[in-house]
Amino acid sequence: MEQHAGTVTLDQPLALARGGILPRPVLAYATYGRRNAAGDNVVLVCHAMTADQHAAGLHPATGRKGWWDIAIGPGKMLDTDRWQVVCLNVPGGNGGSTAPASLDPATGRPYGMRFPEITIADMVDAQARALDQLGIGRLAAVIGGCMGGFQVLEWARRHPARVGRAVAISATPATSAYTIALWELMRQAIYADPAWNGGDYYGQGIPRTGLALGAMIGSVLWLDRDTLAAKFGRRPAADPAQGFAVQEFLGNVRANAEHRFDANSLIRMTQAVDLYDLTAGHADLAAAVAAITAPVLLVSYPGDWRYPAAEIAVLAQVMAQAGIDVRHDSVDSHIGHGAFQFDVSGLEPRVRAFLDR
Repeated sequence: MEQHAGTVTLDQPLALARGGILPRPVLAYATYGRRNAAGDNVVLVCHAMTADQHAAGLHPATGRKGWWDIAIGPGKMLDTDRWQVVCLNVPGGNGGSTAPASLDPATGRPYGMRFPEITIADMVDAQARALDQLGIGRLAAVIGGCMGGFQVLEWARRHPARVGRAVAISATPATSAYTIALWELMRQAIYADPAWNGGDYYGQGIPRTGLALGAMIGSVLWLDRDTLAAKFGRRPAADPAQGFAVQEFLGNVRANAEHRFDANSLIRMTQAVDLYDLTAGHADLAAAVAAITAPVLLVSYPGDWRYPAAEIAVLAQVMAQAGIDVRHDSVDSHIGHGAFQFDVSGLEPRVRAFLDR
């Protein structure tokens, strides 16, 4: 599989929806497979909140497989013998894009929490401009889950002429109060760590304790009760000092947290998800989706209580009433919300069939 990674610097400042401007921000990207002569085989993958542009192959920093390696590659769900898959990072995200750890050109110091608030719309507009500069116009498809699914919905309505197909996975019309509360718990864990220092910790160490606790909270609430029972039950840990197996699991999450996230980026990404509301600035949901022209596949999971299937069904119904070619598939998986990332057995045949239409 042909792979390439790089960065693109936007040729103009990026004005943000919540105020503030990023002067010529950088977006990191990775590509898998080769663009055909017509340039009509590009699939954009929008990443989830805690991921980055390294979707497949081995991550250059960690040596681990990309976050969606299970789905991208020759013969896989996104077959790189057919498609060129492009994964773009977002402003504020980990992995090489302009983010809180980047130097603010106005001060020469890392932005920290002076990095402005980012919205999903800002992410999509930055991605669209980056693709322009990479010579990529119309996309065969845009696909993503969770925060990536929100980006897909924004792509479909903000840039309808550029989207051939849209696959939004685990993406409700708005973020619920329950999910906002979850992210706030994670943020408060970081804020409470003295090493966070109001976000000015670069060069002084990192808020390890806050990051670890936030990641542990997220891991437990990512999975549902039945999944934890099936995966761990009351089984003892391999290391008796760890107690139960589920405690050992959380210990591994704690140990890896500081290597996976930048605390300030995690704060800005969770805030962007909090802010997401498809109807914002519109009279109702029907008006919000009226500009969409691409066929849409919405995917939900019955065990995903953070982005419930019932709310996605409402979105599908409104889209259908607006004349949009939409399909809503509810896919069973024991994993719940993380199923799109870790279990594509039910997702793959549906995505393949949709892209082949």
